Amino acid sequence: MIKFKDSDCYPIMFDLFGLIAMSDKLTFPMVWHEKYYLKKVIQIDKDSIFILGRSLAEADNEARR
Repeated sequence: MIKFKDSDCYPIMFDLFGLIAMSDKLTFPMVWHEKYYLKKVIQIDKDSIFILGRSLAEADNEARR
């Protein structure tokens, strides 16, 4: 699995219940649905979760430069 430093990542907000419903197991760090690299949970609110991560499409674009 590819890994990124914290400085390469940014907070991403997800619907807490939607993320749990769509994922049978959540372990960090992880690649989620081949779309996001999720490093670690930084905040959980009433109905949202903020995870430090980044889009894999952005990483792919940066690698091509």
